[in-house]
Amino acid sequence: MNYKAIMLAFLLQIIAGVVWYASTPVSFLGRYFSEGISILPSIELALTFILSVFIYLLFIAWLLSKVRIPSWFGQFFLVIGIWLFIVMPNYVFVSLYLDISEPDAIYILSYGVVNCVIAAVILPLWRSSRSIFKS
Repeated sequence: MNYKAIMLAFLLQIIAGVVWYASTPVSFLGRYFSEGISILPSIELALTFILSVFIYLLFIAWLLSKVRIPSWFGQFFLVIGIWLFIVMPNYVFVSLYLDISEPDAIYILSYGVVNCVIAAVILPLWRSSRSIFKS
């Protein structure tokens, strides 16, 4: 695993998360959070978000290091496939069972798309250097 690539992807995903949170539609917040709209997230929510992004990236990097796919193209589609077949089915459950409208469900899942693309581009392209100490 290349920890520099992981940290670069992590920082880009955090920046994307801040932009995503800052662009939350007011109608979305008013509809689902009626107890009061806060401009800034709580410390617990921010730390949970940062930890979940970091764990997601470590898992993807670990998976890419264990699966022997020689081409960047194959690794790129492995990461995209993980999102498509694991995260994307949540769209059905979010839309149907929680009675969330389609634009709101797309907004909720949009950050996952951005995270996936960042990880799919950076991690396979910037592989770890070859070393005699690599196991």
